[in-house]
Amino acid sequence: MYKKLLTLTAIQLCALAANAQTIFHNVEEAWQYADQHSTSIKNAQYEVTKANKGVTQSYLDFLPDVSANAGYTDNLTIQTTLIPAVIFGGPDGTYRPVQFGQKYIYNAGFAAQLDILNLQTWHNARIARETQELNKAQLSNTRRNIYQQVAGQYYACILNREAAVLAAKSAALADSIYQSINNKYEEGTVSLPNLDIAKLNSERAQQTAIAARYQLAVATNALKALIGLSLTDSVYISQRMDDGAKSIQQMAFNEDPAILLARHTAKLNYYKLKQSNAGIVPTLTASYVNNTQQFDNTFRPFSANGPEWFPANYWSLKATWNIFNGGNRWLQSQRNKIAWLQSQADEEQAKRQSAINDENLRLNYMRTAEMYTKAQNIVNLSLDNYQHITLRYEEGLASIEDRQRAFTDYINYQNQYLNTLSELLAQLYSIKLRQQSY
Repeated sequence: MYKKLLTLTAIQLCALAANAQTIFHNVEEAWQYADQHSTSIKNAQYEVTKANKGVTQSYLDFLPDVSANAGYTDNLTIQTTLIPAVIFGGPDGTYRPVQFGQKYIYNAGFAAQLDILNLQTWHNARIARETQELNKAQLSNTRRNIYQQVAGQYYACILNREAAVLAAKSAALADSIYQSINNKYEEGTVSLPNLDIAKLNSERAQQTAIAARYQLAVATNALKALIGLSLTDSVYISQRMDDGAKSIQQMAFNEDPAILLARHTAKLNYYKLKQSNAGIVPTLTASYVNNTQQFDNTFRPFSANGPEWFPANYWSLKATWNIFNGGNRWLQSQRNKIAWLQSQADEEQAKRQSAINDENLRLNYMRTAEMYTKAQNIVNLSLDNYQHITLRYEEGLASIEDRQRAFTDYINYQNQYLNTLSELLAQLYSIKLRQQSY
């Protein structure tokens, strides 16, 4: 049975390598792939692009609004006006019906308007710029979160691969013990309870090996989903366990994206407060209008040979001051002020929390690195102890109980080693994440 487990494990690991179309040599390559294919990162990048367009749009608001118009009117029936007849030499008290105007009226012109003083336009531009920076910070934060998830699954694949190899090895050892005890049982030198214990250990080791193989497959599929691969795509991690667990000498960290996000959130709320306060300042607008009209009883639109064009143009300067609007502006300003104060407090808390998290990260890494070294030594010593007792057992100097006890200790220390390794890998990729520039 143990040969079957070893064969299945070897076939699964080799098949991943043979059919792999996407190969990762380290976690940084997995991050780069996620940058190009992760839907969450792409959506965050789209938000940055939209914010860039918003900045351009806010600057265009400083340009004047210019409009042109042209049209004609067809007076199907010209309105009749009653004029006192005395004007035309008629009797007093009588009226003569007169129609003023011509059948067709053509007009053309343009108008321009420019805000000379409008503080809200200036604050809108600042809000647009800060929204742009905020979306960049959100992109960094999204990328950091995706990187964290990718690293977790990436190292889970490495850990589960190591666990699968160790489990297959343990299953082989357990099966060899069972075969040895079974032979002695048939010779009548070993009791049935000892045979049952050996069989139980063998079954448990085989169960662990089966679970490890499936856990590796699940972790690989989870990694595919995070980086944008489909179920049918193949992924292979060439990084060895020794490379994954190597120590980190330099632990200088870049600025935490959470601080960057909190900073730009506070700035955005500040400019929103300034914008709401700017509503009490009057606006000053300059306008220029230039129109011309032509009247004709013959339909010949905008003809150069038609009647004379009559121009009409003017410019104006208008000031608008919103004195009272029911208190809405004042209440909105108060709400924006509270939001700004809250975001300032959030920024300070983000700085404090980031400093504490970084220090704890360093401490946890150093603790786990030391424990990992001890766990390596312990599992190696327990394997040596098992092999030594096995030799003594074969020489008749140790009991079957001693051999089974040594094997059980080896399995327990192996599990402790894997748990310590799992924690160390988590600390390692957490440090790598803090050293990235997003």
